[in-house]
Amino acid sequence: MKTTLIIALALAVSPALAQTTTHTQSFWDRDGHFAGSSSTHQNQTDFSDHNGHFAGSEIRNSNGTTSVYDRNGRFTGSVVNTSPNGPRRDR
Repeated sequence: MKTTLIIALALAVSPALAQTTTHTQSFWDRDGHFAGSSSTHQNQTDFSDHNGHFAGSEIRNSNGTTSVYDRNGRFTGSVVNTSPNGPRRDR
């Protein structure tokens, strides 16, 4: 009985420790209409259009570049931050 309780407690706590934060942001056009949203989890940001359909992703790589993919998962390009101050970390 005691072993079962310990295993059950360990299984209940493990997912809570593994969770990370997801940041979601909405975008609006100049007329105030909803234009889409983004959802960032760890090093990946996914974008959705105004209908909620998946529009593409960007993945921040360990070498400082960002790879961009379209809605079909095809690589469409990459970005390198050339700012002398580095990337913004306030988000």
